[in-house]
Amino acid sequence: MIRSLDRCDIPSVRPPWTSAGRPGASQVGTCTSFHHTYDICMLLRTLHQETVDRIAHWIVGGRFADRSALPTEDEIGGELGVSRTVVREAMRTLVAKGMVEVRRRHGTTVRPIDSWSLFDPQVVAWRVTGGLTRDFVDDLIHFRLGIEPHAAALAARNEGFDAQALEDAYRRMSNAVDGDGDYHAADLDFHQAIILGSNNQFLRQLVPLLANTLSISFKLSVISMDTARASLPMHREVADAIIGHDPDGARKALTRLIEAAREDILGVLPDMLWEERSDVERNRLPVQGP
Repeated sequence: MIRSLDRCDIPSVRPPWTSAGRPGASQVGTCTSFHHTYDICMLLRTLHQETVDRIAHWIVGGRFADRSALPTEDEIGGELGVSRTVVREAMRTLVAKGMVEVRRRHGTTVRPIDSWSLFDPQVVAWRVTGGLTRDFVDDLIHFRLGIEPHAAALAARNEGFDAQALEDAYRRMSNAVDGDGDYHAADLDFHQAIILGSNNQFLRQLVPLLANTLSISFKLSVISMDTARASLPMHREVADAIIGHDPDGARKALTRLIEAAREDILGVLPDMLWEERSDVERNRLPVQGP
């Protein structure tokens, strides 16, 4: 019996035969049953994730305001074409991410955005694909400006800074604009090398959290290899200032880089903003998750 869609154990269970041989005649029935159960479990997982994605898109898209009540499980299930069990499990996932609250006799309500797990990869993806707003972009840029230039200055003061890691990331970025490699991955490594090189234990702890927000910022601002190529001289200035142990220069160079990213995002923002879409489009359910 599958007790929870989030805690389905079936995929991790080994088939009823060892790696030393194929199933014998007495095992065929058991093996068939195993794979049937496996397929059902994977189907339920997919259905669960699709339901989570669609309800999350309702929330980030503003269909339900902060502290407002969501429809009942039966109503949601009827609209999405899924069972109450699937809806209940989806709500458990959203509760874990801080997006909704379930209370007896009060139903399910949307929690304020400050309660959400804003660094969670799924939450970030939902907000970008289903509810991108000017506030999100502004807060993302200001968040970067509040951390990265200071980290760059600290890295420039660090005598033990790993210049090779920064140079390697820059080289990969340069190669990627010519079609050799993943530009976004190299860009992320470039910025992470700076934060790790700050030699500050608290900033270093932020790296896993920052990875998601930095990746989103890069994907919003670097819309083509032309924009990526145009940013390379600014990245070079940042690297040279840090490696040359120029804290003030590093701070200013990275500030210019982030400000340039802001301008790139603003250039494409009108076509991406959720609040500027029609009411019909905003309330349409996304067929696919992020």
